[in-house]
Amino acid sequence: MPRGAGINKKYQPTGALADMIGDKPVSYAEASKKIWKHIDKAGLKGEMGDGYSVTFNGKKYTGGQVIHSGECPMMKKFTGGKNKVAMVQLAIFTKKHMKEI
Repeated sequence: MPRGAGINKKYQPTGALADMIGDKPVSYAEASKKIWKHIDKAGLKGEMGDGYSVTFNGKKYTGGQVIHSGECPMMKKFTGGKNKVAMVQLAIFTKKHMKEI
């Protein structure tokens, strides 16, 4: 596979994503790792039995599947002002904030 193609392709983080993980070009996988590191460090991941849930695309996500983005100004900006999002939505927000180079 040619360099810069497929899973190793580099993108330029923009906006709220760049604020959170930096503005150096990264692959999608590297960006995801850095986002999860931020989530863990800030304690934004829900816990089983905490009573919180989010519905996305007709499916209900609960507990550890919920990211409490409203508790962190950077994460809230990254998620478009939402207070809670399902973890599967992170991919959508990540792609929204990455520019092809």
